[in-house]
Amino acid sequence: MTPSTRDQGARCPTCGKASVWEGNPVRPFCSVTCKLVDLGEWLDEAYRVPGPPIPSEPTADADQPRGDA
Repeated sequence: MTPSTRDQGARCPTCGKASVWEGNPVRPFCSVTCKLVDLGEWLDEAYRVPGPPIPSEPTADADQPRGDA
């Protein structure tokens, strides 16, 4: 974010309201409520980070000790 953008503020990613950037302890959110709503979305797995699928059952390799221990 450039200094001029920071001075103007930004939109809260949860509710879309304008939020102050400088001195805001919950930035980029506008409030603690919006921050907690976002956390709840992550915990409910509404948001996901893309990556390869994780197998649902462990493989035989998972039981093998790793050599870097």
